[in-house]
Amino acid sequence: MIFNILNDPTQMLGWKELVLIVFTLIETVIRLTPTEADNSIWNKISTVLKLILDAVIPNRKKGGGKHKT
Repeated sequence: MIFNILNDPTQMLGWKELVLIVFTLIETVIRLTPTEADNSIWNKISTVLKLILDAVIPNRKKGGGKHKT
């Protein structure tokens, strides 16, 4: 099964899972490297991704409105 996924990842995984795997690998590599330069670049990218995610799926409170970040 692992061999099949490694040969053709789209066979078992959809595009959402592949994107999640890629971002998880990037986050892991950045956290393991000791430099601050890559951390600042990833923080900018993740901030933009969070803004996009908040625009698509807002974090709503029980009584109405949005949570402040």
